[in-house]
Amino acid sequence: MSNHRYRVAATLAALALAGGAQAILQTVTAGPAGAVPGLVRVSTGLSASDSQSPKPRTAVCPTGMKVLGGGARVVGPAAGVIRLTQLKPVSPGGVLADRYDVVAEEPAGGVAGNWSVEGYALCAPAASVPGHVVVREESDSDSVTPKETAAVCPTGKRVIGTGAEVVFGNFGAVGLTLSRASGPLDIARAGAAEDIGGQPGNWYVTAYAVCANPVGATVHGAVVSGSNTIQECPAGRLVHSVGGGTGPALGGTPTFLSDLYPSPDRFATVLRATGKPAAGLAVQALCD
Repeated sequence: MSNHRYRVAATLAALALAGGAQAILQTVTAGPAGAVPGLVRVSTGLSASDSQSPKPRTAVCPTGMKVLGGGARVVGPAAGVIRLTQLKPVSPGGVLADRYDVVAEEPAGGVAGNWSVEGYALCAPAASVPGHVVVREESDSDSVTPKETAAVCPTGKRVIGTGAEVVFGNFGAVGLTLSRASGPLDIARAGAAEDIGGQPGNWYVTAYAVCANPVGATVHGAVVSGSNTIQECPAGRLVHSVGGGTGPALGGTPTFLSDLYPSPDRFATVLRATGKPAAGLAVQALCD
């Protein structure tokens, strides 16, 4: 195991042990300069640990900074079945701050056990990401499952961050299965599926592409077996957006994104699904 990967694994183990701690204020972590100078990771801290669902969290970028990406993680006894339903970059312009909104939900019918969610935003000074804009694209609204859609960056811009959102998911009956960029960094893909019990009514999924003038971003990814994994950036580079995808388990039971977030040191993407997909987990790190 490389020293780099060892640091990430050790940090994740420490987080698991500290999962019951409740943070009250956002924390902002800066790091080495890269192709996106001034990049920081903002954490909301953990939500209350209980069985309330859904649980939203909002990570707000510091003044003068633009949102690039973000993510969420779920902790607690019930964490293994909780699904993410919103990973949303928001850049309203004007005097309002950029932010990253996340929502996690229990499956329809609820679960036994408490859980918490923590949200993250990856932000950079506006001068570091010229041409910054958030583009969205919605799928059809119907009862077809699964669904995918893609948001396309304007000509001359590249994807530097992604997001996805389920709309009208009816209290956990639908969960996110995909939120990642394409290899050429021209589009951002999003996907979702109904749980095995189905969804009474129409719903849709929205893809978000955070786009900017080319700033040297590179994409690194892999498809691996299992229900959790990490994807590192090359040495000396930092994650400025995360990506991941899952699919049905053997027998066709849907699995959903449960953790998708930048590691505390921002060297890697951390991905966990609610089960082991038969075709493997797709994990991605967009690096500066």
